[in-house]
Amino acid sequence: MTTVLVVSADPDYRLLVRLGLDGTEGYAPVLEAADVDEAGGITARAEPDVVLLDVSAPGAFAALPSLAPARVVLVSSGPSEELAVVAAAAGAVGYIGKDLAPTDLPAAISDVTRVVKRLEAVLAKASERLPADLRSAGEARSLVRSTLDGWTDSDRIEDIVLCVSELVTNAVVHAASSPQVMVHVRPAVIHVEVSDTSEAHPTPRDAGPSDTSGRGMSILSGYSDRWGSLRRSGGGKTVWFDVARRRR
Repeated sequence: MTTVLVVSADPDYRLLVRLGLDGTEGYAPVLEAADVDEAGGITARAEPDVVLLDVSAPGAFAALPSLAPARVVLVSSGPSEELAVVAAAAGAVGYIGKDLAPTDLPAAISDVTRVVKRLEAVLAKASERLPADLRSAGEARSLVRSTLDGWTDSDRIEDIVLCVSELVTNAVVHAASSPQVMVHVRPAVIHVEVSDTSEAHPTPRDAGPSDTSGRGMSILSGYSDRWGSLRRSGGGKTVWFDVARRRR
C-alpha cells in the first residue's frame, strides 16, 4: 500500500486529493498537512511513501530534506516546463499540475514514482563538492567524463565538459565559492547543475576578440540546449543546463 501525504494550505486541494486516492486500490488513506511544519511531524511518525508538496506553501523548498526518505512530488498551477526545472533543482522526483482531475491522480503518482525508480536503477547520477580553487575545473571535467562514459557520444561529452568547466571557473573566480557539481543522466537529456554561494545570477556578455574573459555564458548558450539559474532556498544559486543525449 502506498501512503500519500498531501501538504497544502488549501483545504479544497487536500479534499481533491482525498477524493482521488481514498479507496483506490494500492493506496492507504491520505494523510494531510496544512503547512510544512505539520508535514515534518507527520513524516517522522507515519513515514509516508509519497509527499505531494504544494510549491505555494511557505518554506516548501527548505522543507524538502525534512521529508526524506519520502519521494516528494511538487504540485503547482504553474507551467509544466517551469515545474520540471524547479523539481529537478529542488531534488523532488517530479511534479503534477493542480488542475489534474481527482480520477487521474493515482495514475499520475504511479507514473512519477515508477519512472523515478527505473531511473535510479538504470541511469547515472554523480555529485561532488569541489574546493574554491581554479584546479577544480579539471576535477569537474574528470567527474563529467567518468560519469557520462557510455551514456552519450564523445562529442556530446566534450560539449558538456566545456560548459561545466566554464561554470566551475565562474563559481571560483566570481563567487569565491566551493562549487557543487551534479550530473544526472535522464532518458532524453543530460541535466547538469553547478551551485555556489553567490546570489548574483549570470548574464551573457559581449566579449571582444581581445578580451581574456567574459565568454562563459555565451559558451553555455551555444553548447547546451537550454539553461537557466535558480536561487537556492538556503542562499546562493544553481546554474543548470540540459544537453540532449543524442544530437538532433
